[in-house]
Amino acid sequence: MPSTRSRGRSARPRTPSRRQLLGAGLLAAGTPLLGGCFGLGDTEGLVLEQPGGETPAEFADRQRVVIWSAYTAHNAEVIQANIDAFHEAQSDIYVEVQIFDSYDGVESKLSASLQARQVPDIVVFSDVVWNRFYLAEVLEPLKGYFDDSFGTDTYHERFLAEGTVKDDIWWLPFGRSTPLFYYNREIFDAVGLPDRAPETYTEYAEWGREVTGYEYHGNKVAMRAYIGGDDWYFSGSLWAFGGAYSDGLDMTLTSDESIAALEYDRKFIHDDGSGYLAADATGDFSSGACATALQSTGSLSGIKEAATFDFGCGFLPQEVTTGVPTGGGGLSIMKYASAQRKQAAWEVIKFLSTGQASIDWTLGSGYVPTTKDAMESDEIAARSAEDPRYQVGIDQLEVAQGPDVARRYVPETIVEAKNAIQSVYSAGEDAEKVLTRMEKELEPAIDRVREKYEQRVGE
Repeated sequence: MPSTRSRGRSARPRTPSRRQLLGAGLLAAGTPLLGGCFGLGDTEGLVLEQPGGETPAEFADRQRVVIWSAYTAHNAEVIQANIDAFHEAQSDIYVEVQIFDSYDGVESKLSASLQARQVPDIVVFSDVVWNRFYLAEVLEPLKGYFDDSFGTDTYHERFLAEGTVKDDIWWLPFGRSTPLFYYNREIFDAVGLPDRAPETYTEYAEWGREVTGYEYHGNKVAMRAYIGGDDWYFSGSLWAFGGAYSDGLDMTLTSDESIAALEYDRKFIHDDGSGYLAADATGDFSSGACATALQSTGSLSGIKEAATFDFGCGFLPQEVTTGVPTGGGGLSIMKYASAQRKQAAWEVIKFLSTGQASIDWTLGSGYVPTTKDAMESDEIAARSAEDPRYQVGIDQLEVAQGPDVARRYVPETIVEAKNAIQSVYSAGEDAEKVLTRMEKELEPAIDRVREKYEQRVGE
C-alpha cells in the first residue's frame, strides 16, 4: 500500500469581501506569543483599541463590534447571513466579521495584536486554543452577563462545561463537532460485513483484513485512510484503549494503554496493510478509494454531496472503554475591550445563540447543535428524520468528552503529537519509542506552564 494518496433570513446575505479577508490579516502566521500578559504591563483598567476596518455609512451611528472568525467559505456566508439579520433586528450595534484562514491564523494574529495593543471584541477560538489565552488573563469572565432572558441553560451542558474554569465561563460553544465513523455500504455489503460501524477497534481490524484488496470500481481499496496532521482523532483512540495524553499536566503517553493505541495503528497500516496515510482522507472516502474514514460531523454534508455511493455513519469504535473527543470552536469576549464594546459583544452572542439564528447556523454549517433552541427545533428534527445520519453525531454527544489538559494548555503537545503519529503512520516506527521521545520533548514546555496552570486552573 503506498504511503500517500491524493484523491437566513436576509434576502441578500453579504459575502465576505476581499477587504474583510486581507484587512483581518488572513495570511497571518507564526508562533503565538503566549508568555505572561503579552508585555502589556499594568493591565488594571486597560482598554485597547479595536482593529481597523470600515463601517458602512448606513451603520455609522452604531456601536461597532469586531469579530475575529476562523469560519471561511460556506460557513462564513452562513454566519454573515445571521449578522445581517442581527443588523435588521436592532439599530444600536454594527458587527464587522474579519476572517482568518484557520483557528491557528486567529491565534497567531491575536497574539501579535495584543502586543500591538489592539484587540477585537469577540474571538472564535478552537477547543484547544482558548485555554492558553485564559492562562494569559486576556479573556473576559462571562458568567455575570447572563440574566433571566439569556441564561446558562441556553447551551448544551456538556459543551458549556468545557468553557468553564474556576466557576466562571470564558468560552461559549458555537461550532462544535465530534468525529463519526463513515463507511461505504456498497463495499461492506459486497464483502459480507454488517451494515453498521464496528463495535470495537479489534473488530475494526478484523473487518479491515476482509476488506483490504477488494476491487471496487476497478481499483483495490484499503479499509481506512489515516490523517497524519490531525491529532484530534488520535486522542479518541487513546481514550478507547484506556490511555490519554495526560492526567492533568502529567504526561501519560508511555503508559501501556497509550502505547497500545498507537501500536494498533502501526499494525493496522504496516502489518495488516489495511490503512495508509492519506493526503485527503475525506476525498479518498468520497471517491471510493477507502472503505471507511473517521471524520468530523461537519464533513457529513460535503461527503453526502460528493459520494456517488450509499454510505452509513456510526459511533466511533470502543475498545476497553469509549473514546469520543469533542472539537470545533466557540466564542470568547476579550477582557481589554471597553465596557461598552463588551456589552455590545454580548448582545451579538445572545442573538447568535438563540432563536432562529442558532437553528440556521446548525443547519447551514453542519456542526452539531450546541443550544437547546437548535437541538429541540422542528427544523433539526425534520433533518434528522429525513436523513438519520445527522442524528448520529447528536446522539454520540452523550459519550463525548473534551480535550486532555496537555492538549489544551501546552501548544507544543499538538505539534509533537502530529510528528509522532506521522512517524508511525508513514514510516512504521515503533510506537513505544515514538511516544517516549514525545514525552521527553514536551518536558520543558510543560514546566513552563505548570506554575501558571496551577494558579489559574488547579485546585
